[in-house]
Amino acid sequence: MSNLAQTTSISSEKNEKNLDSADIKDVQGDSHFYETVTAAPLSPLSKTSFQLYAILLVAALNATASGFDGSIFSSINAMDQYKKYFHHTETGKSTGIIFMIYTIGNMVGSLFTGPICDHFGRRAGMGVGSILIGAAAIVLTAAKNDSYLLGGRFLLGFGISIGTSSAPTYALELAPPQWRARIVGFYNTFFYTGSILSTGVAYASNKASGELAFRLPLGLQLLPPFCILFGCFFIPESPRWLTARGKKEQAQAILAKYHGGGDVNHPLVQLEIKEFEEGIQVKKAQSVWNYYDLVNTRNQRWRMLMNAFMSFFAQLSGNSVLTYYLPSMYTKLGITSTDRRLLLTFANSIVSCTGAVAGSATNDMIGRRTKLWIGSIVLSCLFAAVTGFSSQFDMGKAHVSSAFSNGGVAFIFLFGCAYSFIYTPLTATYCAEVLANHTRAKGMGVHVIMSNCANLYNTYVTAIALDSIGWKYYLVFVALNLFYAVMWYTFGVETRGRTLEELDAVFDAKWPPKAALSKATMLKRDDGQLEGL
Repeated sequence: MSNLAQTTSISSEKNEKNLDSADIKDVQGDSHFYETVTAAPLSPLSKTSFQLYAILLVAALNATASGFDGSIFSSINAMDQYKKYFHHTETGKSTGIIFMIYTIGNMVGSLFTGPICDHFGRRAGMGVGSILIGAAAIVLTAAKNDSYLLGGRFLLGFGISIGTSSAPTYALELAPPQWRARIVGFYNTFFYTGSILSTGVAYASNKASGELAFRLPLGLQLLPPFCILFGCFFIPESPRWLTARGKKEQAQAILAKYHGGGDVNHPLVQLEIKEFEEGIQVKKAQSVWNYYDLVNTRNQRWRMLMNAFMSFFAQLSGNSVLTYYLPSMYTKLGITSTDRRLLLTFANSIVSCTGAVAGSATNDMIGRRTKLWIGSIVLSCLFAAVTGFSSQFDMGKAHVSSAFSNGGVAFIFLFGCAYSFIYTPLTATYCAEVLANHTRAKGMGVHVIMSNCANLYNTYVTAIALDSIGWKYYLVFVALNLFYAVMWYTFGVETRGRTLEELDAVFDAKWPPKAALSKATMLKRDDGQLEGL
């Protein structure tokens, strides 16, 4: 045997031994991404990681504010003290308008989100939102008539839209790419910290007589925006925004500290800086009022389609009926005690929070598309069960066993938990992921507009529909969720396993849903690093 042949044989044997001692696996996504993030893994328990968590907590408090504000009126609307003071009923047109004006404020405020975040930065967006939310809380707490309620609710929606558009964008852009789905998923989970706080306070304050019962919960709306505004003075700016503004050194320092363990030459830091410079279109980012960028190419139109899917489907799946009219749903199940309905609303917030935490932890494990299409089928089945139990309490029927009432409550809890597992961790995450860097802030503003177009229907039409046809209205959401399952399965684009910049190749493909599901064959070494074959 020649020396060359012998050398080749020995080399081949060594390679086979190396392959035998390592795991070969197929991963969904880009091989370069996995090679980079496993080359020098970050420790989630390091001092710097805990500093990063504290920074991201400031952003997450925007979700807390949204959860508090989104749930508080559902509870207050069931209080006899509130209804007596303002001469309102629990459902009907006047109540629908009070709920709806919040959504209109959201829509108007979202028009200013892109310009504020693109021109002044993500921190500025959160700061402006917190100031407006605080002002609205003061107006609502001091409310004497419907004019106060309408003005305060409009201003509240205006501020919430700016805060909850800029915060997930900030969290997404500051989070290490390998933690992206979990961190932004947990961001949205903080919605339930506000929801639990508001429903718990409402349950306790309902025992008070007079105006204190509803003014105390309204006054506590001041807490989250105060903490956000204070925190904005101490957190760094988004490194992507800094790079877009020509401040590469500042961006690199932030990335080195929180993504690279203090090492500017960390492979992940170098990858991100390179992609920022290649992907961020500065001149377009400077045109803060130009929304045509969102649809000017096939790539961008696919991105906006996914944004629209999430914006509308997440809001029109039945969850908003639970958010705004949950006590009224309990009435349809034969539960008329205000105290018990408020207690069940509080308990439902806790159960839903559990689902959201579990959903956030499994975002990368399950994948976005799979969770969405299978989850839509599950939601349809659970809402069908709620519909069936509620139908037993239709007017004119004889006495119905309490077992039916309890069964209906159980399925409401299960629906809330399942919805929180599926949509709560993904709503902000997925919308921010599918948008390109230079259109992300404006696109998130459009996401708020589309979500609130759906919520206009939810808040106003639902109040009238529940008053007119009762449980039969639930059938709409049973059918819609089945439709969503088909749409997510056919058109849904998976986003896991890639950096935000690497998703550009997916949306440039002839059929992005198929391109997103492509897999890379990787070799897992003994030290845990993945290498492409």
